[in-house]
Amino acid sequence: MAKSPRPKLNPSMLKRATPDTRFYIDYDWWDKSDLDLKTYLLTRLDIGEDINLEIDADEMDLVDAETGEVSRVDGFQYVVQAYFSQVPDDFVTRTSLVDAVFCVLLANANKPMTAREIAEKVQRSPSTIVKTMGGPKIYQGVRPVLDE
Repeated sequence: MAKSPRPKLNPSMLKRATPDTRFYIDYDWWDKSDLDLKTYLLTRLDIGEDINLEIDADEMDLVDAETGEVSRVDGFQYVVQAYFSQVPDDFVTRTSLVDAVFCVLLANANKPMTAREIAEKVQRSPSTIVKTMGGPKIYQGVRPVLDE
């Protein structure tokens, strides 16, 4: 009986997340999941009355407050980032870890952040961020960047 060939492993699958691993929100995960991002934001994060997620513009200029860099984003992403960049600091300490990490990444324009950076914002340990967000289960589309 011939042995079947072993499947080839992707080298990035062998890497493990560390406190220096950067995380981001994979919007493709949302597109492929049974979940709807707008519904999640309105119901789970309880922002329905505070924000209008409908915007007429297809694209808008978003200015990075730290670098001054201007990028074009869709209207939905612009409204969401503007909202989450202004939520009170204690918001992320009053919600679940997964929701807090998600909100921190949204407020950061979904620019990848290390577990250490996220931990500082959510007032949790970097190891807790790594254990929760760096494992095989993907929560709210938050993924580690392991191919660096």
